[in-house]
Amino acid sequence: MAEQDKAANDKAANGKAANDVQRVVFVGAESTGKSTLSNYLAHVYHTVAVPEIGRFIWEEKHGRLGPDDYVEIAVKHRAAEDKAMAQARRWLFVDTNALTTLLLGIEFHQVGDPPPAELLRCADDCRARYAHTFVCADDIPYEEQDVRENEAWRGRIQQLVVQDLDARGIPYTVVHGSVEERARQVRRVLDGAAR
Repeated sequence: MAEQDKAANDKAANGKAANDVQRVVFVGAESTGKSTLSNYLAHVYHTVAVPEIGRFIWEEKHGRLGPDDYVEIAVKHRAAEDKAMAQARRWLFVDTNALTTLLLGIEFHQVGDPPPAELLRCADDCRARYAHTFVCADDIPYEEQDVRENEAWRGRIQQLVVQDLDARGIPYTVVHGSVEERARQVRRVLDGAAR
């Protein structure tokens, strides 16, 4: 009986800890430092970061995606976040979200009009899913990769990301500069919110 009570108490404590964790998402175009910043801050705060799941699926399929693939990206990304919540402490840092997945699907002409209902639902959930949204500015050198477009494309997508956040009424903070400078800007917001 004592073991059952202990197990129940442990489960309750773990559930409470997971409930105390808040999700922090980094959005922006490709090559704006989202992955680097989310991993850096996870190290600083002794917590975990969730990578951009879409990148892995994009590379696996050589960029040839259809609407169902974008739904898969959004759903798998959310599942990875949910799983990581159990290991996170105070903050869970997330690289990209379903809003960007939807936006890229439309811009690559791989998601039609109307987009799949599940993808729209995942994108709409972003309004309440994240405690803080940070936009990584495109003020760092563009890093060429085979799976990426070009610097002009980055600028175009960056504008669309910000426009979409504004249109949805999602508050955000733009971070600029080096990784360390961006981290300080994020920490001012998070540490202020934690007081």
